[in-house]
Amino acid sequence: MMRVFTIFTLVVAIASGVVAAERYQVYLSATPFNDAQQPIMTGKGSASATLEGNTLSISGSFTGLSAPATKAHLSSSKGPGIPGVPLVDLTLEGNATGKVTGQVKLDPNQLAALRSGKLYIQIDSEKKPSGHLWGWLLDEHDVVGPGVPQKGPWFLPSFAVKSK
Repeated sequence: MMRVFTIFTLVVAIASGVVAAERYQVYLSATPFNDAQQPIMTGKGSASATLEGNTLSISGSFTGLSAPATKAHLSSSKGPGIPGVPLVDLTLEGNATGKVTGQVKLDPNQLAALRSGKLYIQIDSEKKPSGHLWGWLLDEHDVVGPGVPQKGPWFLPSFAVKSK
């Protein structure tokens, strides 16, 4: 009986250490703008992120900015589409077209924010230093083209905005 318990404990210990990485995807698009800013709000991009343990690895690209990119950061907000605060700078390469990468160790509150759709990537530019492109890290999901029906329950982000 003791041998069975020891084997069971060993299997549980090994299995608990082998956790599949969590995958997220990001669609980078223009931050909110007014009519006067519309001509400069160009560009788009995408990124993917993988969470292993508490380490988040980000890799993405963007193109078509109306001005050179100046900074990129991972930010936290109350939910998708709501501006928040920068948490950490990301590595930015390029100008109007480029790449954004980073590896960040998240604390428990940041992990909870990630899993509830409250972390986003923001890319600033010379013409829009307060944010040119942004996109939220959402669970990896299928993306279909316009006019293509989505089968099954489709994708809804797992977040809830709570008011005080």
